[in-house]
Amino acid sequence: MRELVARRLSSPLRVASAAFAVLCAPQALAAGWHYYDPECPIALGGSKTMKFVAMQPKKNIDRVCDVLPDTGATVIALDAPDAELREMNWDIRVIRDSEAAGAGEPSEADTVLRLPSQKYRNGMVNFDVNIAGPGKYSLYARLSSDDGAKEFVGRHHFTVGLLDNTELYAYIFFAGLVAAVGGRFAYLRLRKESAATTKS
Repeated sequence: MRELVARRLSSPLRVASAAFAVLCAPQALAAGWHYYDPECPIALGGSKTMKFVAMQPKKNIDRVCDVLPDTGATVIALDAPDAELREMNWDIRVIRDSEAAGAGEPSEADTVLRLPSQKYRNGMVNFDVNIAGPGKYSLYARLSSDDGAKEFVGRHHFTVGLLDNTELYAYIFFAGLVAAVGGRFAYLRLRKESAATTKS
């Protein structure tokens, strides 16, 4: 009887584990939870783009596009292979995505970090930023020519320290499966004890 109960219990547990893995896999990929750089382009207008990637090396080695799991020290890297962009002045900011923030120039109140405007002739820059509070943020990039006649602007939205709906639903579903398995096990155990009492 004990072997039968064990077999009945192990099968639902395998199903629960498999379901949890399947539900979490798409979210993990979307968040960039792997060991290579995800593709995270920032549209700057026209055909111009630059690549965004963020990581929190003090906590893990994951490189992410738009979902940073924790607050705290963060490294952001930008890469613009286009030769024209390398000759422009880069105005780079990390800003809060507040309701008051529009599509125009970010306000100083929403600015978490602003790099000094300068040219990056190798087309790359990486910098540290301490994001203290959970919420929605953006990377704001404005690249302009020396005479101001030409300008490219783009934003990349990301979240910090937030649990999104897909991940939340996965946890709830898994918790429900575990509760169902536990209830089934308790029911079988009570039946076994009841049968033993009746026989005695």
